[in-house]
Amino acid sequence: MDELEFYMDVSPEWWVKSRKDESYIKKYIYEKFEYDFYPRNISADVKSTLLDKLKNGKFVYEFLPEDENIKENYSIWNGKISNQPSKKLTNSRLLINF
Repeated sequence: MDELEFYMDVSPEWWVKSRKDESYIKKYIYEKFEYDFYPRNISADVKSTLLDKLKNGKFVYEFLPEDENIKENYSIWNGKISNQPSKKLTNSRLLINF
């Protein structure tokens, strides 16, 4: 199986409280992963294998803080250029690698 990446949303407050207790974090990931991860497009066999790896602690994780991306769009109408910035907020989350 190639290296796989999954994400789980967590709050920054949760991370601040939990970050010093690796065993708690790994237990949390194992307990929540079955129904709270993305992307969700994996087969039942792969999911079962991943749950086994989680149970045995054979994974790494990284906290990713909230991130805001600004994208500039523009349109031309009647010879005038109109800028339309849009913001995209990504929630804080855990990156889980197998």
